[in-house]
Amino acid sequence: MLPAVNSTEYLQLVYRPDLRVLICRWMQQTTPQDLRSGYGLIMDEGANQSCAYWLVDARRREHAANQQDTAWMMEVYFPQVVVRLHQPVFIAYLFAPAHLTDIEANTAIPPLTYFDNRPYQIGRFIEERAALEWLTTCRAGAEKNTAISANYSFT
Repeated sequence: MLPAVNSTEYLQLVYRPDLRVLICRWMQQTTPQDLRSGYGLIMDEGANQSCAYWLVDARRREHAANQQDTAWMMEVYFPQVVVRLHQPVFIAYLFAPAHLTDIEANTAIPPLTYFDNRPYQIGRFIEERAALEWLTTCRAGAEKNTAISANYSFT
């Protein structure tokens, strides 16, 4: 089965059925409007493919989102994604090393511990292989938890 591809000038979306991962590659720096529109396309494609495991490649973007974009992601977008997909979502972000250093130093961007115990989990990586391995591990854990839950009655 061939991957499903959906693209704009600033974003390429490829669903990889062999990996069960939606690969989202930002092709250039975006305006705040394009960023929100692009994330809407990512959510739509995730829902269309029933895929809750995403690799978001931001290496071609020059800098982290501004405070308004960050607040929108945390307060609006991530909660909407979980509602739309009806399941926990796992997003592996891929950054250039300098970009990741800037993100981790930016106090406006929550540390990864912020996502603990939320129905959306975030990972940050500089290597695509590590990001895909993290997504595979997340899927295995989620599938194990689903299998365990199916064996018990919660009444």
